Amino acid sequence: MMATQEQIDRARLHIEQLRDHHAGEVIALVRLIEGGALKGPAGDRLAADLLTWDRAFKDFFTRALALLDGLQGASAR
Repeated sequence: MMATQEQIDRARLHIEQLRDHHAGEVIALVRLIEGGALKGPAGDRLAADLLTWDRAFKDFFTRALALLDGLQGASAR
C-alpha cells in the first residue's frame, strides 16, 4: 500500500517542524555556551560538539525529506 499524498504532506510538515525546532534549540545552546555560560576548553568542546551534532541532524532531516520526495514520485505513478 502506497502512502497517500495527504500522508506524505503531513509527514513532510512534521519533519520540517522538527527540523526547525531542533535548529532553534541547538543554536540557543551554542549561543549560551559561547556567551560564557561554560568557559574554557570544556565550553569550547561542547560548542564544537553541538555544532557537529547540528550538522548531522540537518543531514538526517534532509535525507528524510528526500525520502518523502521519492515516495511522492512513486505514489504519483
